[in-house]
Amino acid sequence: MSKFNFVNESDRKMLQTAFDAVTQLELWDFVTNFNEENGFMFSKSPNVDRIYSKIEQLGYNGHSGSSFAWTLRTMQYIGKHGMDNFILAYTSR
Repeated sequence: MSKFNFVNESDRKMLQTAFDAVTQLELWDFVTNFNEENGFMFSKSPNVDRIYSKIEQLGYNGHSGSSFAWTLRTMQYIGKHGMDNFILAYTSR
C-alpha cells in the first residue's frame, strides 16, 4: 500500500521508492539533517549512493539528477515536518 496515493501518478513511484529506501536503510536521520553544500545531486556521500541504489532495487530506474535531488528534498521535508504536513503542502498547491 502506497503512502503517496494523494500524489499524481508520475511522482508516486519516485516518492514511494525513496521513502521505502530511506526507511529500509535506516537513513532518516541522515536525510533529515543533510546539509552538504553540493546538495543531494552532487553529493559524494556513500549514503546518497546507497539510497540511489536501493531506489533502483525497489523498481524505480528513471531518475535524472534533478528528479533525484527533488525526491530526496521531499524526503527531507517529510523527515523535518512529518507526512501530515507534506500531504497538506502537496495538496494545497
